[in-house]
Amino acid sequence: MTLWWIGNVVLIVVVIPVVAVLLHRLVKPVLRIGSHIQEIHGQAVGVVGALDQVGALVGTRDRVKRVCAGLARYVNAVDRVL
Repeated sequence: MTLWWIGNVVLIVVVIPVVAVLLHRLVKPVLRIGSHIQEIHGQAVGVVGALDQVGALVGTRDRVKRVCAGLARYVNAVDRVL
């Protein structure tokens, strides 16, 4: 019975505080990681919003090609005049 009480005292005095300290040391980095995840998520939402407009680049590319072709015709016409 005496060993039982000694075991209980060791558990309360040694083991529980050690577990509490280790858990505290684990929780601090986990909370920091959580805040970093929130920042990254906010930035990712901005990137995704910017990428939504990429589909419009196809039409822009086609328009630029048409403008370049017209510009080439214009430059050739000016060269003939000069």
